[in-house]
Amino acid sequence: MTSKRRMIVGYAYSILSAVIYGCMPLMASYIYAEGVNSMTLVLLRNLLALPSLAALALWQQKTLKCPIRSVLPLGIPAFFGCVMTPLLLFSSYTFIASGTATVFHFVYPCLVLMIGLIFLRKKLVMGTLISVLMCLAGILLFYDPKESLNPVGAALALGSGLAFAIYVVLLPRFQSKHFSGFAFCFYIALWSSIIMLGICLCTGQLALPTSLVGWGLCLLFATLVTTGAVVLFQQGALLIGGERTSVLSALEPITGVVIGIFVFHESAKPTVLIGSLLVIASSILIAVIDLKHKSK
Repeated sequence: MTSKRRMIVGYAYSILSAVIYGCMPLMASYIYAEGVNSMTLVLLRNLLALPSLAALALWQQKTLKCPIRSVLPLGIPAFFGCVMTPLLLFSSYTFIASGTATVFHFVYPCLVLMIGLIFLRKKLVMGTLISVLMCLAGILLFYDPKESLNPVGAALALGSGLAFAIYVVLLPRFQSKHFSGFAFCFYIALWSSIIMLGICLCTGQLALPTSLVGWGLCLLFATLVTTGAVVLFQQGALLIGGERTSVLSALEPITGVVIGIFVFHESAKPTVLIGSLLVIASSILIAVIDLKHKSK
């Protein structure tokens, strides 16, 4: 794959991942009605995706065998990205509105950039910095200052953003010659399932679906989110880097706004529309800068 094609594919993966993630709250609301709680949903979205990920990995690589020394370290990014991030974010919903929590969670593009600059000694690219700042400004416009702000909820949502930023930075560093794309995602989901099952059993929070419809919805959720959005995000990060992928993922709350308007007939505030335009502009800017750089 040429460098330019790699960039285009990485952007396409990241944008599609953000759109699917944006539909996640809508899908989750139907699953919660079937007796499933948020912690069990985090478990099932990984566990039920394992068969499809295994089948895709076998189709792509013909085997799931790989050295244990390569599999064991994958528990680290799985813990931060697929366990701690959703747990902290879902927990924040108990204290603050989901929209407000999303605003605090989406500080993570800035955190990814800061981690790269401080700990990884990455060079500051002005175009990337401008895109991240535009993205952050757009996300902040989603916040309604009239809503009461609980410090515990804000801290949990910020914690989820930090956990996800660490996950984004770690992903490319755990890439191995022993893994194809789907095999890599399979072992991340396997580790996430093991960790999350232990947490659910230890806390007594395991609440499985009470009907076949509930199981079907959970299977669909796992297929779309883990086999779809998570895989696309991981591959996007491996192709174009964590900073760019994190900026593009800010399209997720915009998807939520669109669903609210067309599905729930909600009215969009002018600030939300301006924020959406800023996020879209930041995504276009970083893509144009990258493609021009690759062309040169």
